[in-house]
Amino acid sequence: MTTTKKHASDMGEDVLEEKVPLSFTLQWPAMKLGQALGDVVNGYKRMFKIGPSDLKDLYRKKYEAADRKGEIWKSLRWMEKVTAIDPDDPESFYLLGVAHEKSKDREGAIKAYARAIALKPDYAKAYYRMAIQYLADRDFKTSVELLEKALGIEPDSSELHFRLGVAYDRLQKHEKAISHFSEAVKINPDFLKVYKNMALTYDALGKHKEASECLRHALELEETSV
Repeated sequence: MTTTKKHASDMGEDVLEEKVPLSFTLQWPAMKLGQALGDVVNGYKRMFKIGPSDLKDLYRKKYEAADRKGEIWKSLRWMEKVTAIDPDDPESFYLLGVAHEKSKDREGAIKAYARAIALKPDYAKAYYRMAIQYLADRDFKTSVELLEKALGIEPDSSELHFRLGVAYDRLQKHEKAISHFSEAVKINPDFLKVYKNMALTYDALGKHKEASECLRHALELEETSV
């Protein structure tokens, strides 16, 4: 319990002075120590405050670790966090598209690739991956349009020529398909899948000799790769 006494103030008036309780006197050093520790902790927080760039790098590393482990949903969630922090990074949206692909979400993948292309119009890989989604959905016309755009950016890609050959073949445009298959094996003579697909396209055109020649090349490549 506190007690009071009067004393004269410097204003010439008597004022009441409250005595400090003994318990408060005993607690005061501990309170000061707690405040000091709090100041130290807050200082460290300010010193090591994680900015958006550092946080993005941290989430990106977590995405990569989850992806290596095959943890599809975790990698997808981490990359969503990355794109939320930096919505203007085309590579992050490209990787988000890949993560959606792995989770069998074609619609999500297409949206992510479209965003990557909007941010970087010459992003050939994003055009290619988006085209593959449409190819899987049997939208061959859209797939061709996207692959042609990618090829305009990377004209020496055997993979793009191969995929265009497949898409044109599905559209029954066999001559165009053969043209792209031929370009693919010019760039990469050991591209086994091209010879197999080209053989089927030649056969559809009634060019059985050419089809047999393609199959012979395919068999030779299979034998040498064993």
